[in-house]
Amino acid sequence: FISYSHADVKWAKWLHRTLETYRTPRRLLGLKSEQGGAIPSRLSPIFRDREEFATSHNLSESIRDALEQSENLIVICSPQAAASKWVNQEIEAFKKLGRQQRVFCLIVTGDPAATGTEQDCFPPAIHQSFDATGDAMDSVDPVAADVREHGDGKALARLKIIAGLLCVRLDDLR
Repeated sequence: FISYSHADVKWAKWLHRTLETYRTPRRLLGLKSEQGGAIPSRLSPIFRDREEFATSHNLSESIRDALEQSENLIVICSPQAAASKWVNQEIEAFKKLGRQQRVFCLIVTGDPAATGTEQDCFPPAIHQSFDATGDAMDSVDPVAADVREHGDGKALARLKIIAGLLCVRLDDLR
């Protein structure tokens, strides 16, 4: 499930396309991932849809269903995403499903060190953890792939996200 602000639709489309067309290297197929499951040949389907929010003040039922069916949540992080109540609600809903270890961040703009400012790229729920009952607990510092030139760049950021989704080490994909 890709969560993003409308302002970052270009990045969402790029990420969606790059993930759905990615083919796992043959040498990894059939091996066990770090979570114990078999490594798949493809990363599909990838859910990306923002049209559901047009007239609702809460996450729509179809978005909740998609989140419940998703193994992973990828958040496209930018100041616009940090300010989006929809992106924040998606993150919170996904984490409350007990999958907070399966949230991946992709920084496209903003400053990850600018917490609480207009340049902050992380939605508030990224910093929050939840217990088994869905109650808020400790704050967490996110680790993120960073497409910016002074970050990882597009190619390495892409591989970092894919490694996380496949539950393999980054070096296994290089």
